[in-house]
Amino acid sequence: MFETLRKILLFGLGAAAVSADKMREVIDDLVKRGEITAEEGRKMFEEMMARSEEERRKMNERVRTQIRDMLKEIGVADRAQIATLESKIAALEQKIEDLSAAPQKPKRIEG
Repeated sequence: MFETLRKILLFGLGAAAVSADKMREVIDDLVKRGEITAEEGRKMFEEMMARSEEERRKMNERVRTQIRDMLKEIGVADRAQIATLESKIAALEQKIEDLSAAPQKPKRIEG
């Protein structure tokens, strides 16, 4: 499951890198042909990169949410639950230590 998610994320990152390179090529070509100025090309590239970054951020958040939901569904504890358990274990360990250190009262033998 995690391997599939990792591959999807890597594919998305690779596609984004290729898209940026391709976008740069197309804009450079438009500038060379005189259809837009270099300044217009620069602005266009920056706007497209900003939009791309925003989409990447949204996609990452969707993936994180899906991963959290899947982990919750299969019963994996989250950080808060683990911290609570660690705290309870520490308290129990302290109680055991306190009981072990307390003087033992002799048991009465009845008979």
